[in-house]
Amino acid sequence: MIQQISNIRAEKQLTKEDFGRITYISCLNFFHTNTMFKPWPFGVFPVLICYWVKRVNANNYQFQRCYSNTAADTEPGVDRACDNPISRTLDQIKSTHPDLVCDKDGDERVLVRFMYRTTSNFSKDKIGFFLLNPKTFKMTYAGATNNLFAYELVITPKPGLFPGK
Repeated sequence: MIQQISNIRAEKQLTKEDFGRITYISCLNFFHTNTMFKPWPFGVFPVLICYWVKRVNANNYQFQRCYSNTAADTEPGVDRACDNPISRTLDQIKSTHPDLVCDKDGDERVLVRFMYRTTSNFSKDKIGFFLLNPKTFKMTYAGATNNLFAYELVITPKPGLFPGK
């Protein structure tokens, strides 16, 4: 969806609203109603975090974090943002994820992380785990420690999608 959502627009650059739509659409197979929004009756909510990098030179990268989740208190219930791009060193990029390291100047990569975060009313029974006990964990550079079912993917984005706005 990240690669295709702006295909029908003249302006290809992704917006924070695009990230909100991607998060919402990505979890409709699990949440068929407004259960992905507060008060989260299943005790989980979806989170999408994208880390974009562009190599300027061997030790200098542009870096941006764009995220979206359904933890907002306001309508439509989707918290979303694209941070301002900042400069990062090669070591900082490696510590975020080693697959973000680019081979040549001008190359771009995006780390896509999608997960479900648990809330205070989380119970494994609410999501159908009666025998298995899913473990929560902290993902590097993703903040919270209460993550379930996290997936990571590193892609080379189509030209013009990033930095997000």
